[in-house]
Amino acid sequence: MSGLVPPAEPAGVSASSAQNALLTPGSGLPTPSIQQPPGYAGTARRTHRKSRTGCSTCKTRKIKCDERHPACLNCISHGVECPFLKPGTDANASFRGPPKAKSHSPVSPASTATPQPNPAVMLPEGGELPLLELELLHNFTTRTYTTLNADSSLWEFWRDDVVQLGLSCDYIMRAVLAVSALHQAYHRPERRDFYVEEGILLHQKASRSAMRIMASGDKIDQDQAASLFLFSMLTMFFALASPRRSNPDGTFFIGESGFPDWAFLLSGSRSIMDGVLGERGLETVAAPFLLYGRRRWHAQRAIMEARAQVEAASEPRAAPLLAPLRARIAAAVSDRDLLGRYKHAVDELELALVVRQDPETPHRDVLDAMVWLWAVSDSLVPLLKVPTQEAVAIFAHFCVLLKHHESHWWLQGWGEHIMVRAHEILDDEHRSWIEWPIREIGWIDGVPVVRTER
Repeated sequence: MSGLVPPAEPAGVSASSAQNALLTPGSGLPTPSIQQPPGYAGTARRTHRKSRTGCSTCKTRKIKCDERHPACLNCISHGVECPFLKPGTDANASFRGPPKAKSHSPVSPASTATPQPNPAVMLPEGGELPLLELELLHNFTTRTYTTLNADSSLWEFWRDDVVQLGLSCDYIMRAVLAVSALHQAYHRPERRDFYVEEGILLHQKASRSAMRIMASGDKIDQDQAASLFLFSMLTMFFALASPRRSNPDGTFFIGESGFPDWAFLLSGSRSIMDGVLGERGLETVAAPFLLYGRRRWHAQRAIMEARAQVEAASEPRAAPLLAPLRARIAAAVSDRDLLGRYKHAVDELELALVVRQDPETPHRDVLDAMVWLWAVSDSLVPLLKVPTQEAVAIFAHFCVLLKHHESHWWLQGWGEHIMVRAHEILDDEHRSWIEWPIREIGWIDGVPVVRTER
């Protein structure tokens, strides 16, 4: 594999297939198929006065429009572009408050009941400062950038290089602001719903811009591919930080298989890397991130090789950490292709788990966990869409890594959350396969204590 780790197998992915992997439903990008942010009224039908100022989509669907700007909540919840966002409308209304009612139009109660926390500042020329955008950019460049990974060597990359790129690439800047919005939501629970909604809107706009670039197919150049790769990385942070619930019917970014779509996002990122960037990615703005990932990958293998030599010289020899899982898979799977995929996934996961336990590791970075997901993105991850019992059992062991790194605000709770889903999907026989990771994440007698909402 280029950039992060050497490829496990030839990619041969074209830019058009990268487009399908990144920007289609279930790819991990936050397509507007999202759950209504918590704290808002339910969807039960009730009688109401007819509104003449609602969006045309709500009128067509014959439902009450709450007339929120820049997009009404009904359109957000149903994953459609709200007419309020279309050209000719006030696209910056979210940063200035709802538009002033015209003299001939009735004022909706919904447009006057919600206080606007970011009043506009009028400039002498009559323009307005987008205070929310400035707040989110300030938050990213002073706080958020240090929370995306543990190694300070990458902090300047997020704060300087990526933000500088965002000044010339609108979807990068909006993705940066979207991640910052969810960071604010995490630290300011009294305004959580506001920041979550604004973050979702920002990322929806960013996704639409990225999709227009991806639509050009083979015309994507090296710099555009690097920008799209970084966009997918920011989307990973955004998807992981987004609200979720243990109930699949009420979860953000949960695919049809019951697993979160961010688990599939790296397939699209890898398609861009292998099919468009390749080794030339080190000549782009993404080079610091790619070089860091490569160093972590080689450091993992150096630690593993050193430990293997020590264990080979000791008596009795210690059994590999995932030996029971490997043995069960070998006894249950006869298909050689599937067996090869599972073996590759278990070997790579064991490598990451051993590094996690090594006391001489200078620092533990969440990227070590994501390196495993990257390494199996083309082999194991597609089997989670089916899903197969063996793939789910392996992925449940990945929860140990997620739990280990959950000091990151955007990763908190994901270990337990995915283990709940795995436990629900596995049958009685295969649930016995995940007894070790269940103990490792702190469940007592197989009973989870999980945050159902964040």
